[in-house]
Amino acid sequence: MSVVSSPRSVLLWHVHGSWTESFVAGRHRCVLPVNRARDADGRGLCGRNWPRTHEVSLCDLYDEHIDLVVLQRPEEIELASRWLGRRPGLDVPAVYVEHNAPRPFAVDSVHPVAERSDIPLVHVTDFNRLMWNNGVAPTRVITHGIADPGLLYRGDVSAAATMINEPCRRWRTVGADLLTAFGQKVPIDVWGIDTDVLSECITNPQVRGRGDVPTAALLPEVARRRVFLHTARWTSLGLSLIEAMFIGMPVVAVASTMAPLVVPPEAGVVSADMDTLSRALTSFVTDGAAASAAGKAARDFAMAQFGIDRFLAQWDDLIDECCR
Repeated sequence: MSVVSSPRSVLLWHVHGSWTESFVAGRHRCVLPVNRARDADGRGLCGRNWPRTHEVSLCDLYDEHIDLVVLQRPEEIELASRWLGRRPGLDVPAVYVEHNAPRPFAVDSVHPVAERSDIPLVHVTDFNRLMWNNGVAPTRVITHGIADPGLLYRGDVSAAATMINEPCRRWRTVGADLLTAFGQKVPIDVWGIDTDVLSECITNPQVRGRGDVPTAALLPEVARRRVFLHTARWTSLGLSLIEAMFIGMPVVAVASTMAPLVVPPEAGVVSADMDTLSRALTSFVTDGAAASAAGKAARDFAMAQFGIDRFLAQWDDLIDECCR
């Protein structure tokens, strides 16, 4: 067993809230840039209570002791160079976390750090690492990990639940267009950013936008629905799917990207056939016992594969390796 080193000081931008919440739960001191506009380049904590995480204004970053920069967007290489006065990968160790499946092309997209052998590239799924053209960048996979929210599943509402951010804007990418057809079979409650205006792009009254709700209040409400629906066509493995499995929900998922590899047969139905998915939704909504049994299997799998302790241990190893 390797010797545990001292905590490091890590600079990262607040890009993906759920992933960041897991990352900052580790033992390292995390620095989040903040600016007056609180925009994408300086969101800071966004009101989160993360004890080992500190907001630092952009103009004060130059004087901060930073051991490692965690990059998540191409523009952050230039941002870090400008505000730190140190170049990521050259003057200060850096890693790049890629949260997304390759775009715009499934197999021909060259990653922004593909020519950087000095910046390790961390993918969140094996599928993403396989599909991106990673060039000479050293790659590894650290899959998602979350703190166990507990077995919350009740399934007392005979409807499906899903969580999709900006469904009208992201439309086919997140499979929001499929909700109309599925909504002809069962009621569907949709949570996430801009779902309060979902009726502007989906007129089926059985598809109901529930708005953007904090996680603590969201998961108990989602858990009241009978089944979780995952419609994404071309996104990375969403944390919402993992959260649904953790709380004990059965899953019906479109068979795309990583989903077929993280929903075992006993935990639900994964298919590219719309009729198969529709029948599965109807079956789970009408058969509470089958839904509960599949939900238990989903929770068992999620706990075994996506625990936060494994996630943080893998990040500790990589951070120590980069900072040696």
